[in-house]
Amino acid sequence: MTIIESRASWGAVRPRSTSYLGSARGVKAHYTGGRVDPATLTDHEACRAAVRGIQRGHMLGNGWSDIGYSMVACAHDRAMIGRGPRVLPAANGPGLNSGHYAILLLVGTSGVTEPTDGMKRAFHGARRYLRERGAAGAQIAGHRDGYATSCPGEPVYRWVRAGAPLPSTTPSAPSADPEPLPEPEEESMPEIVSLGLEDEVVVPPSTDYQPWWTAEWKDSAGWHPTDGQSIAPNVKVWADAVAFVALRGLAPGEPVQVALTRHNDDGTMQDVAWPINRPALLRADADGRVEANLAAQFGLSGDSRARVFIRHASTGVVTLETASAFKALLHRS
Repeated sequence: MTIIESRASWGAVRPRSTSYLGSARGVKAHYTGGRVDPATLTDHEACRAAVRGIQRGHMLGNGWSDIGYSMVACAHDRAMIGRGPRVLPAANGPGLNSGHYAILLLVGTSGVTEPTDGMKRAFHGARRYLRERGAAGAQIAGHRDGYATSCPGEPVYRWVRAGAPLPSTTPSAPSADPEPLPEPEEESMPEIVSLGLEDEVVVPPSTDYQPWWTAEWKDSAGWHPTDGQSIAPNVKVWADAVAFVALRGLAPGEPVQVALTRHNDDGTMQDVAWPINRPALLRADADGRVEANLAAQFGLSGDSRARVFIRHASTGVVTLETASAFKALLHRS
C-alpha cells in the first residue's frame, strides 16, 4: 500500500520559484545516475537523506529552483513528493519537461542498481497520484525516450519497456489499492486550477492580437461560465494569474509575442497584464521552440476577463504543444 509522503516529511527546502503545469501526457522514469546507498533498502531515513542530497545538488549544482523530479519512489513503497502535481519538472531535458512528469526510482549506477518490488509499487502509487492530482496522461516512458541519456539505466528501462508491470503482493494476488490520497501541500497548488491543454493545436499566423486558449478555467465555487476561453469571474477579485506555453515549428530565431491580457466581455482588450503594457517578444531556439512562463496580478470583475494570447507571423505550421494556466485567488474586493 503506497504511502504518499509530503515534502515536509523528507525535509525539503522551499523552491526558489515555481512554474505550473496544467496537464501532461504521462510520466517518465528516472534513476540517479550515481551511487545509491544500500542502506536505503532497509532504513527509510536513508531514503529521505538521499532525496535531500539530490535536492541540494539540483538547486546548488544545477542552479534549478527545486529538486528536478515530480516524485521519488523508494524501496519502502513510499512515494515522496518532489515538485509534485501541477508543477513543471526539470529532469526530462530541455524542451521535454512540459510533456511528462518525472518520477525517480531510488536506484543508480552502483550500490542499489535494481528496482525492488517496493519501488515499482511506489512508482505506480506516484503515477496514480499525478494522474488524480495533476492530470497526467496514461503514457509511461523512460528518460532516454526522446533525450540522449543512459537514464533510467538498463534494469529500470527493461521494466518500463515491458509495460512497467505492477508486482503482486503475493504470487497469486494483485497489489492492494493504495490508501486514500493525502491533500497536496499548500505550496504545491494554487487554489483555483484550469484544465490545461489536452491536445496539441495549430496556432495560425496573425497580424493582430488573437487570444488562443483551449480549456475554460474551472473552480469548485462555480464562478466561471461553462464556455469561453478565459478567466472570467462574476465578482470583483484580485488574482494571481499564471500560465505556461510551449510552441514548436518556428524557424530558429523567429519572433513570437506572448502575453497575459485583460479583456472586456465583448472581446476588446483593456490592457496587457504581463509583461507591463506590451507583449513579450521571444525568439525560437535552435530547434524552433519557444517556452514562456507568464505571471501577473490584476483585478478582474464580472465584465472583464484574463486571456493568454500568442502572435506570430511564421509561414510554417506552429503548434501549441503545451499550455497550462492557474488563477490563485487573493481576495474579493
